[in-house]
Amino acid sequence: MKNEIIPFYDPSDQVIVKSKDCYQYDSEGKEYIDFESGVWCTNLGHCNERIANVVERQAKESIHHGYRFRNQHSEDLSKELQRLIGFQNGSSVFLSSGSEAVNLAITLSRNLTGRNKVLKINNSFISAYGFGQISTENENLVNVEFNDLNSIKNVDFNEISALVLETGGASVEMVRFPDYVFITQLIDRVQKNNCLIIAEEVTTGMGRLGKWFGFQYYDIMPDIVVTGKGLGNGFPISAVTISPDIKEKFKQSPFMYAQSHQNDPFGCAIGLEVIKIIEETDLITRSNIVGFYFKEQLLQVLDNHQDKVKEVRARGLMLAFEFKEGFNGKKISDSLFEKGFVIGFKLNTLRFLPPLTIKTSDIDKMIGKLHSLLTD
Repeated sequence: MKNEIIPFYDPSDQVIVKSKDCYQYDSEGKEYIDFESGVWCTNLGHCNERIANVVERQAKESIHHGYRFRNQHSEDLSKELQRLIGFQNGSSVFLSSGSEAVNLAITLSRNLTGRNKVLKINNSFISAYGFGQISTENENLVNVEFNDLNSIKNVDFNEISALVLETGGASVEMVRFPDYVFITQLIDRVQKNNCLIIAEEVTTGMGRLGKWFGFQYYDIMPDIVVTGKGLGNGFPISAVTISPDIKEKFKQSPFMYAQSHQNDPFGCAIGLEVIKIIEETDLITRSNIVGFYFKEQLLQVLDNHQDKVKEVRARGLMLAFEFKEGFNGKKISDSLFEKGFVIGFKLNTLRFLPPLTIKTSDIDKMIGKLHSLLTD
């Protein structure tokens, strides 16, 4: 069966037939507790009933309409995102993936500033392709070293169109959060040199870090905010939301951009319901409370196995558990999967981004097994 799919990544042999809340079930009936939210998307849990109802209703009304029409769902979702960000009289556009939204935000920045280069923190993954792609062939991508104040001085900000700021990347270096002082000095240089600030919130947004957006941990207001993943709770929708100032500048220097699923009512209706659910069920507070509990349990494991574990990193419900050099963390990761726990692993580090609905009892099950494996 695996031969039917181009092997761009290497999945297990298990075939998923059902997903519900924090659980996934394979064709043999085995249950897995998903500590990765799919690919960090299902903040409300898999197959959320309210989202499923919106999907059913909207599928019968309008899924896609093309360029001749507007729809109220996209207008309303733009207003909601602006409200959560703190923009007034800005605007948004809705696409399908985080990568294309990041690239459109960069294109917009390059157009408005007349500069080509893009700045990011070196451990950030901001796009799978295009201007933000990590590649030796990407001559316009400039890096500043994570939490290195001296590296900021080496950047020629006169060449930079925008800083693409990711405040808790789960990919490149497995969950690291930049220091407040580092971000403050970086933003100061960016603003003094008239560069734009793009908050890349594809993974860190929608309550994941215990706030609506990761940039809210710092005393900054971006010019552009990119959202995705959790915005659709597994449905592919992303957004580029711009401040009123950028909106006015775009009017003076407009350009055409069109792709097939731009501002589709289907995804926007889902995004509106996602925001309603997060607010009505107070999932952001829950992300903080359960995230703190999760972190404390991981720290207890660290205390009991200091010879094997290096550190725990956490903010909200984005957590990392790093093993010491020389210890075989992959063996632990593989064993946890065999026992029914879906957990990220890279750089000898376990990564946890569970749905914000994760039960403490499920955390306890995983912690118990992790402790047992480290003891054995």
